[in-house]
Parts: sequence; structure tokens; C-alpha cells
Amino acid sequence: MTKSGFRRAARAAWRSLRVAASSLLAIALAAGLGLALGAFPVGGEAGDGPDGVAIHVVSNGFHTDIVLPMREEARDWRPLLDASPITAPWREAPFVAFGWGSQAAYTELGTLLDLSPGLLVRAAAFDASVVHVQPVVAITAGHSVRRLVVSRDGYRALVAHVERSLSRDDAGAPVVLADLTHGSGDAFFRGRDRFWLLRSCNVWVAEALRAAGRPVGLWTPLAQTLLWSLGPGAARSASRDAISTPLAMDMTAVPPHLWRGSRGEPAIHP
Repeated sequence: MTKSGFRRAARAAWRSLRVAASSLLAIALAAGLGLALGAFPVGGEAGDGPDGVAIHVVSNGFHTDIVLPMREEARDWRPLLDASPITAPWREAPFVAFGWGSQAAYTELGTLLDLSPGLLVRAAAFDASVVHVQPVVAITAGHSVRRLVVSRDGYRALVAHVERSLSRDDAGAPVVLADLTHGSGDAFFRGRDRFWLLRSCNVWVAEALRAAGRPVGLWTPLAQTLLWSLGPGAARSASRDAISTPLAMDMTAVPPHLWRGSRGEPAIHP
């Protein structure tokens, strides 16, 4: 390599390093601000009447999903699941989990160990968004789960928030991203808006809860601060999964009517 070629390579490497360092610094600053603004709930009403709708927020440590009843007066989600051949077989599950986020991070990031500077930059810099749809057959109470009750009007507002996040084709149908799946009976749909550093997956969940009238942290880029703002979860070993997905259980051997309790309510594992 010539001397001038070496200088060009060194300058390019230095620019890449500066971009990565700037991104990491921005994320560190955002995390600090998120800790300050996200842990304390503001707005909304903490309690609702006995005829409210139970929903759940679940966390895997850095990402949160909102888990809704598959069928409710305000919305039957089964037609949405029918849009994908992956989720359609599990349309009779009692719950469905929704998550929103960066397409790059959601589809390429398995664990935090997979996080690279390149992926970080792509995810933080206005990446295209996706909506993750996951049928859920059971929920286990624990530190990473929050059970909330919202009013029926609040639930309708929450449903509208999820609906607005789905991109639609010219015929008004949600756009399925074919062959994108985590392998647990889940599917990805094209989202609206753009993901960026100040509007993360956890901020999207907080927006949904705020629309439903629940008090939630002012800004919640971190999963933990969102959970803190929702109050304590039930004591349960962290080794237990928060949700059970269809392919994590042999649901082919379980009749759908046994997915619900004796009085028809979804099965919640205490």
C-alpha cells in the first residue's frame, strides 16, 4: 500500500470510529436522561372499574411488548393474524403480543451480544419500523411482567395506537414482511413512521399505555424505567419465561378450548 493509500484508509477508519463513538455517547446520554425521566409515572388514572380490560406489559430486559386479548369487544385480532401464513395457525391463542421497533435491530439482533456499531448506527438513524406480532398461549407472572387494567374507552384508544402503527397497502390491508420470523409462530408487518434514538420500542409501548389513560414515565427509552413507572411486578424466579409462545409449547396436542380457564378467561400462570 502506498503512503497516500495508507493515509486514506486511516482517515476512513478514524471517521468510522468517530461515528461509532458519537453514537455510543449519544446512547449513554439518552440512557441517563431516560433513567431520570422514565422511572416516575405521570398522567392518567391508576385504577379503573371492574368492567375494564386486562392487558400486560412484558420485558426481555431491553425490549418491551404489550400483550392484548386476542378477542375483545373493541377488536378481534384474528383477521390480522390471518394475513400471515405463519401466525394464522395460532389465531385461537388467548393473547397476542405487539412490539414496534427498528427493522434492522428487530430482525438482526438476537441478544445484546449481537449489537455492533454498524447495527447501532442503522437502528438509531431513522431506520424503517416494523410491528412484531406474536401469538401468546400463556403468561407467567413475574418481575418482568406488569398486569394492568384499562377502561374500555382506554382500550379502544390503545387499539387505535397499534392500528396506526401498521403500514397498509392501497387496498387498506396491513403489509406482511414475508419470511421474517423469530421462529415462534410470529410475524413482522411493515410499520409506519421511523425508529430513532428518541423514539424507541419502549417509548412506543409507553405511548400506547398513555393513550389508554395509564400513568407512565415521561420518557421511557429503557425497558427497566418503563417497568419501574408501572409499579412492582409479582415475585417470580427470573428463570421463568414471561410468556409462552405456541412453538415453545406443544400446542398441537392441546385442544384450543383448554387454552382458556374454566370460566373462559385466558390462562394466566401465577
